[in-house]
Amino acid sequence: MVQLPYVRQIIDAQANSGSWNMAVDEILLQSAIDHDVATLRWYRWREPTASLGYFQKKEDLLGDARLSQLPQVRRLSGGGTLVHDVELTYSLALPVSQRLIERPMDLYRIVHQAFIDVFHKRGVVLTLRGTTTKHANEPVLCFAREDEHDLVLNGHKVLGSAQRRRRGAILQHGGLLLKASAVTPELLGIADLQPSADLSGLAEQLGQSLLREVAVDSESGMLTVAEEQAARIISLVPG
Repeated sequence: MVQLPYVRQIIDAQANSGSWNMAVDEILLQSAIDHDVATLRWYRWREPTASLGYFQKKEDLLGDARLSQLPQVRRLSGGGTLVHDVELTYSLALPVSQRLIERPMDLYRIVHQAFIDVFHKRGVVLTLRGTTTKHANEPVLCFAREDEHDLVLNGHKVLGSAQRRRRGAILQHGGLLLKASAVTPELLGIADLQPSADLSGLAEQLGQSLLREVAVDSESGMLTVAEEQAARIISLVPG
């Protein structure tokens, strides 16, 4: 498998607002386009937040009071609404120069396999759903939909990912449900499905597993001053 020559890994030290999290992902995609920089990022959410898929309408949330009352942001990727709460979220921004993305759909398999491998070592058996089920009226919530790339535990979706491609570069991001949110208690996380599971140090171990697969070289990093300034501007713009 072709590997990237270098990937910068960013693990956010603290949970942040939804607007900041989405702004940073957008800036990382832009850095991949403008500066040929590949970045893997791990982050969390300061408060329960609803993120709408790129093509969703805010009116779609009006039928569910739980969602309409949450802070709302818009993702770069498509799909249904996500309620980000007790989860670990990742994003991977890859520049067009890297041959790894000649077949973008393969990226789901590569990333999700890293999750499978890490959790297998922790005694948690995650599996790929393997089939996609489409309904005439898809559920508003993304985690109530069924995609072949989903990772499931005991029949419940615990990880879903989506992509956005721009000028040949690609951003893939996804959320790992660690525990059910009080907002959507019907969507169970790993701690609910397997209470004995060890969920400590996940970002570090998942990062190591994934970077072994996709990078020849990597190091821990942070946003540049220019990236941080640009993200601050974007995060202040209403979604």
